[in-house]
Amino acid sequence: MNPKYAEAYCNRGCAYGKIGNAHQEIDDYSKAIEIDPKYAEPYCKRGAKYADLGDYEQAIRDFNRAIDIDPQYAWAYYHRGTVYADLGRSKLAIRDLKKAASMGLKEAQEFLKDAGMG
Repeated sequence: MNPKYAEAYCNRGCAYGKIGNAHQEIDDYSKAIEIDPKYAEPYCKRGAKYADLGDYEQAIRDFNRAIDIDPQYAWAYYHRGTVYADLGRSKLAIRDLKKAASMGLKEAQEFLKDAGMG
């Protein structure tokens, strides 16, 4: 693997996640970010993993960074919205989930409907 190819680290991080190796998954997303700090996807994916592990504040920081880099990245809004929902911050959750839904993300529309927020 090319050590300067951020996308490869991001993809390998996803693979580690599928086999349950959270530590290596986070390490690979972090390496992708180190290589290309303006690549939004690994921030979003790392944030989702931190959320899975219960580190909501780090997750929100990663989602914020992904959105700063790419304001049209619907998945970052979606994941941040679900974290806000988990934290009981309904107004922020609804704002982010509606933003993701407005970008065509069906998962956001379904979450809003299922949670009685939409």
